[in-house]
Amino acid sequence: MSAAWRASIAALVLALAHPAAAQTVRGGAPEPTRGAVAPAPRGTAAPASRDGTTAQPPRGPAAPASRDGTAAQPPRGTAAPAPRGTAAQPFRGGAAAGHSAVPPGTSERARLSIEPAGHAFTRLSIENPLGDVKVEGYDGTAVQIESHKFAPDDEALDRLHISLVPNPDGTVTIKTTADAGKEVRPVARSAVRIDLVIRAPRDARVEASVSSGALEVVNMDAGSDLDTASGSISVRNVQGEVLTHSVSGLTRLVQVFGSVDAQTLASDLDLDTIGGERLVASVHHGRIDGRRVRVRNIELTATEGRIMLEAEAALRGHLLVSSFKGDVDVQLHRHGAVVVRARGTRVDLGVPSRPQPNGWVESTFGQAAPDAALVEIRSPQGNIRFAIIESGP
Repeated sequence: MSAAWRASIAALVLALAHPAAAQTVRGGAPEPTRGAVAPAPRGTAAPASRDGTTAQPPRGPAAPASRDGTAAQPPRGTAAPAPRGTAAQPFRGGAAAGHSAVPPGTSERARLSIEPAGHAFTRLSIENPLGDVKVEGYDGTAVQIESHKFAPDDEALDRLHISLVPNPDGTVTIKTTADAGKEVRPVARSAVRIDLVIRAPRDARVEASVSSGALEVVNMDAGSDLDTASGSISVRNVQGEVLTHSVSGLTRLVQVFGSVDAQTLASDLDLDTIGGERLVASVHHGRIDGRRVRVRNIELTATEGRIMLEAEAALRGHLLVSSFKGDVDVQLHRHGAVVVRARGTRVDLGVPSRPQPNGWVESTFGQAAPDAALVEIRSPQGNIRFAIIESGP
């Protein structure tokens, strides 16, 4: 790594750790502000950057509160923050809204924008075990980060850190940490929090993980790989391959156009308007709901839980829906022949059918043809219902 990149990384970490120094970073190195570059002391406004915009002040979106609890007057065009000592509510539109409770105490907000140095940003790698993450694509080239920290007091707040490392290969790595050790007063994990809202170029791939926070990706064109423990996953208007893994957080995918592999152990999985070549989704304990699915190869499996699917049969397509202990309800739009095989406690294919000696119930919709779609439904300890929605000849 060159000396210029080391200097760039050091400046970015400093800017995120001390919001008074936060500013737009161009070409991988920090741009000096007008006048002195020393960080503004608490209670004063941060200096203006070269492009005429005002750098974000420390401890909140504008001037901090004075010692008597009243808000100091901010510079014109900015708004005064909530007084120190009370935690502000999560920023509107952030992934935190409507999710985990905000711990009481003090808070700090900061913003940072970093421009690519020669090579466009193509991948975001994000690790935030301390709160929520929202990534939203836009038509620019910079990565813009808004962070919101919460802690019981100023001392604990100063122990929360965000590191941002841009790499020459186009990857931007973002991580959050909380200092801990024998020399510092212990603070409960539930008492601190860092929420991140990130705007990134649409064609950057997102790889992100959280613990109990919410994870949301919106308006991206290069897919994503998302991982949570108990936090929810939300993906909307995303193209490209999408991979999701969750232990106990709800997963919801809406308007995803590309191959999908969604896995969860103990939660529900919602699919709405999915298009692509392949869809694989599985839950151990939970339900799967799919609507407006247009995928050639579909595989939905559950160990304990019902499955409901409304999909469109593709020529030479294959659809497998299986729940070991749960009812299965499939509604299929067809444009050609469809061959259905089902086996369960009770099977209703919507037309007269006769069980085979091996226990399977089979039926063909339309004239048999080599390009017929094949549907296979299983539920050893559940009921099966299948219906055809005629979509054309």
